[in-house]
Amino acid sequence: MVKTIASKLWNDDAGALIASEFLFVATILVIGIVVGLSSVRVAVTAELGELGNAILALSQGYSISGLQGCCASTDGSQAIDTPSTLAESSCTPPAIPSLIDVVPCN
Repeated sequence: MVKTIASKLWNDDAGALIASEFLFVATILVIGIVVGLSSVRVAVTAELGELGNAILALSQGYSISGLQGCCASTDGSQAIDTPSTLAESSCTPPAIPSLIDVVPCN
């Protein structure tokens, strides 16, 4: 009797091998998703920085020439906007922790 039970257990591998294969595939998928999302984060951050620099580079300068006629004249005007770029983000934590507690009025 023990021999037949041992023989049945030895020959029965229904599910054990498949479960370990699924675990292996799931582990590889999770690692791949984490690495992929990290790359997406870096790419989105770079694109948003480029978008911010493009918006800052838009020229907001204008010039209006003066008018004259019928023995009268007006001066023109001019405004020049010099474009700048976004500052690089720093990864240093704040020196003093921010307090967000609100004290109610008495």
